[in-house]
Amino acid sequence: MINNTVRTAARTGAAKRAISSTAARSEPKMHKAAVFKQLEASRPVDPHPHPVFEPPYNKVVVAGAIIGVVTSGYGAMYFGMRHQQYKQGYWK
Repeated sequence: MINNTVRTAARTGAAKRAISSTAARSEPKMHKAAVFKQLEASRPVDPHPHPVFEPPYNKVVVAGAIIGVVTSGYGAMYFGMRHQQYKQGYWK
């Protein structure tokens, strides 16, 4: 019983010490692979990048998406409230 308590306290103290010593570092941990430059040079060049949030945007699609999200959000809240009103007997 006491042995387990001492073991747990020692583990907790060691863990706190390990966290505080790594937090004291000012520079971030960097990747230290010796062959990183070789790996980066061996990657194929992407001939067609795929930017996700880059213009030009199709205005019809964006407007439809915004209207759909707002409408479905309002509908979900309204029908949830309507259900509760009928369930609790406020509306008949």
